[in-house]
Amino acid sequence: MPEIFDSGWARRLFECLKKNFEVSAVTAGTMGETAVFDNFMEANVKVDRRKPSELLREISNWTDGVIIATYTPSSKKSHAFCWHLSRASTKPLVEVEAKSGVVIPWNTNSESLATSISKIVGLKIEFPPKFGRTEWVQDGIKYRKILGVDVGDYVLVNKVVIGKATSEEVILAENNGFLTNVQGLELKIGGLKKLHKSGKIDIRKVTVDTTTSLRSTYKEPRIVNTPNRRGVVFIDHMGYNVYDLAQGVEGAVVVGDDTTAIVGDLLFRLQVPIIGITDGDADGLLSRRHISPRSLVIVVKDDDSAGAKIFREIFKQKTKIPIKIDQVKDKILKLLENNIIKVLKK
Repeated sequence: MPEIFDSGWARRLFECLKKNFEVSAVTAGTMGETAVFDNFMEANVKVDRRKPSELLREISNWTDGVIIATYTPSSKKSHAFCWHLSRASTKPLVEVEAKSGVVIPWNTNSESLATSISKIVGLKIEFPPKFGRTEWVQDGIKYRKILGVDVGDYVLVNKVVIGKATSEEVILAENNGFLTNVQGLELKIGGLKKLHKSGKIDIRKVTVDTTTSLRSTYKEPRIVNTPNRRGVVFIDHMGYNVYDLAQGVEGAVVVGDDTTAIVGDLLFRLQVPIIGITDGDADGLLSRRHISPRSLVIVVKDDDSAGAKIFREIFKQKTKIPIKIDQVKDKILKLLENNIIKVLKK
């Protein structure tokens, strides 16, 4: 998570631990990758695009122990994250939650490692919390209790925002592969439709995130300029793997309010302008954001249909086209002229 880097604790932990162990540091996720870049730590920290559980299984083949280092606004989020991962770990797994100042051994063979780390970094040891029953089946319906929830959190299932928590106890119900009921959540119908559109799910296996912001700490963005960029890429309602998608491009067309905010902020570091297609239903997953010069944000009546039209008629259903960004702007403005509410220029 980005906060461990922005707080300075990632560097501090790395320097302390490498005096006593052979350390390999890795982060997963686009925001983690961005924080590594902003904090000039790419020489020390490897970025891996896999899910943390998949990454952990691979790491367990060659490591002697695993440390999950976090700096979370709410320590119960870190505890919940480590509890999930501890079930996939065959090696000692220790949580270092730097903001609350605790070291937690998460499985039976991790107490010795936790004791050593506690002494090295100067944090106290605590026993792991008990979460009780988190999954059950009743009358053929699968239920899952979501851990680490704070009131006001956005709840994301497979990276799709499905609602906002109104209680610390959020329970999701799944019937025959579809989310059918929720408890403790102000449901976002559009998000639920988007989740259903992606196909059937298994509530026990989906990725669930709870957060008020994808990056609650702030670090001044680190800017690099890459010459000889060509072409424009199309990014629809996703802010993940954006660095791969936008590699070497001159600009990006981005569909969705939060996606425009997130991708615009990420590509600001590369000084890549975007054309954002929005309709005003942002969840606000990224509170502080930037956007590159020459960018354009177009507010329309419905960004889904507008994005589909752009992808079909301008991109010809290709992810990347070899056209100048200014030409793409003109084409989009002409294509959507009857549906545009306003245009915001950077």
